[in-house]
Amino acid sequence: MTREEQLAAIRAADAAYYNSDAPVMTDSEYDRLRADYIAKYGSADLDYVPGEAAAAFSKFRHKVPVISLAKVKFDEERGKLESELRRLWPVLHEPKLDGLTVVAYPRADGSCTFVTRGDGKTGEVLPAFIRKYERSGVNHTGEAVRGEVFMDVATFSAINAEREAAGEELFRNPRNAAAGILRNKERSAYLDRLRYMVYDLPALDAAEPDKLALLRAMTSFEVAPVGSADSVEDEIAAIESFYEEHLHGGVPIDGVVVKNAEAGSLARFGGTNHHNSNAVAVKFRPDQAKTALREIVWQVGRDSLTPVAVFDEVELDGTTVSKASLHNWANVRRLALHPGDAVLVEKANEIIPQIIQNFGQETPPAPFARPTVCPACGAALASRRLETAMPDIPEDEQIELFCPNDACAEKLAQAVAYLGSRRLLAIDGLSVMTARKLTGAAEGAEKRIAAPWDIFRLTVDDFRSLPGYAEKSAAALYDAVQRARTSCDLAHFVAACCVPGVGLTVGGALMRQYRTADALLTALSDETRKEELTGIDGIGETLAGILQGKVFTNAFAALREVVTPTDYEPPAENGGTEPTGKRLTFVITGKLSRPRDEIKAELEAKGHKVTGSVSKNTDYLLCESKDSQSAKAKKARELGTQVIGEADLAGILG
Repeated sequence: MTREEQLAAIRAADAAYYNSDAPVMTDSEYDRLRADYIAKYGSADLDYVPGEAAAAFSKFRHKVPVISLAKVKFDEERGKLESELRRLWPVLHEPKLDGLTVVAYPRADGSCTFVTRGDGKTGEVLPAFIRKYERSGVNHTGEAVRGEVFMDVATFSAINAEREAAGEELFRNPRNAAAGILRNKERSAYLDRLRYMVYDLPALDAAEPDKLALLRAMTSFEVAPVGSADSVEDEIAAIESFYEEHLHGGVPIDGVVVKNAEAGSLARFGGTNHHNSNAVAVKFRPDQAKTALREIVWQVGRDSLTPVAVFDEVELDGTTVSKASLHNWANVRRLALHPGDAVLVEKANEIIPQIIQNFGQETPPAPFARPTVCPACGAALASRRLETAMPDIPEDEQIELFCPNDACAEKLAQAVAYLGSRRLLAIDGLSVMTARKLTGAAEGAEKRIAAPWDIFRLTVDDFRSLPGYAEKSAAALYDAVQRARTSCDLAHFVAACCVPGVGLTVGGALMRQYRTADALLTALSDETRKEELTGIDGIGETLAGILQGKVFTNAFAALREVVTPTDYEPPAENGGTEPTGKRLTFVITGKLSRPRDEIKAELEAKGHKVTGSVSKNTDYLLCESKDSQSAKAKKARELGTQVIGEADLAGILG
């Protein structure tokens, strides 16, 4: 790769990461590419802040440049780290959050204009922000406040579970998810599930402890935790401990920031166009392992095919892994994978294993071929172009594949299993294996249904005729199917129409807006009411078109022939079920007997509020046990918040 090509690749990666929120390489690959360039050609060409204001958003000129930090590697550059600490001493440290930088500029009433970092000089005004901060009085410092918007690990897992159940593409990691949601041109239904943690007043050259005290006293934002030590040697140990604690604490971080703690540090240390010199980012190596790639298995979903890499087992973050999603054909093509290749697997932030590098082999066999037919039904595959381009990949390879055959038994089985999942109609016993027996996708099975909702027309004898079913198990499945016909609310009914892109979040918004199936169907059937639909949070032009299209309305009508959704009754104004009528605020944490989203939905249906972090306004922290010793439980007790278990919750709700 020539110098020009390497610089172009770095700039393309910057644009994809900061502007499109769809990185074309992993952090490790990017760091290696950038470090190699600096070693060969110096850093002058890279003395800029990546990212530029997108044309779709209003531009905003930052009052003070919002720039990056120099980096030092904890494991590989210990001498440099010690030297940096001595240069900056005295210091404090804080988490380097893996999200999207946002600056909150205050107005006279304490409300804010929220602006992305952009190129450090010009950012984007966000048209929508986390709702609880879209009000007056959130920032009375009189100063711009810098923070990071991110998605915590628990929320990331919950949303991906919802998207998987809905047959939607999964988010790759919390950072990309948060950035994409925040910068969506339409208000995302996930927006209020993000967090905003602040850590700096960039125009104020005061001592760091004084800045933090001002942030805590004069803003409503969540303030980043900090730590410190008494000596450079102790600080090195403290940094490592701090990183490990927060890495496993549910907040996505990719390092630790060390800052000079004294007043006047900006003036004293100065900086470059790329970074201020009064702080440094300490980077840690993610858990990685080298292994041998054996095959790529293509999995058929309701909407697309997903390539899954199968490799020799390796240990990452205390778990044994042998598979990693490759997401789409374009990524397979980018990695140039062959059977038997030596590959580097990474499990960053304990989330999802991924192949980050292909070392190849001395004499590779033919590369993995692009599939041409559906592995389930044999139909010729179709493709659609990815929204975000990948550098160095031919345009005709920048695609994902899907099966266009509506009669594909495996596609139908995935839809049936999704409809019967616990998150939708909760039909006990309707697993994907049973769904395959019903659709003919299982070997030797007879096709008994042509659409997901046909299961409601089956008899006990139909279930009894399935391989592996006896009289008792068939009767139990039949009863579960019949119960689902009348125990479904409108939100779950909408999602159970099994149309990609229309899940529980959309269903909930439609349920609250229209309340009954008749009212909703009337709105969907009237093209003149499209603007009414796009006025609902989380529904834009594209989604409104899907909802009013024949695929969805036909599915809605067909499902309604066999399932009767209950009408929605909004909670009373005062909410709550306690004698005082108080609207209670809950935080849910830990392993529970039911999915958190299910409990959250139950609480919100009763008029209560569920938030992500414990504060002085939290009434109850729901844990696996009221004796929990988790960090949240300890904080709750410090604040006087009552820690409860599930049995206590039942008593509170009555």
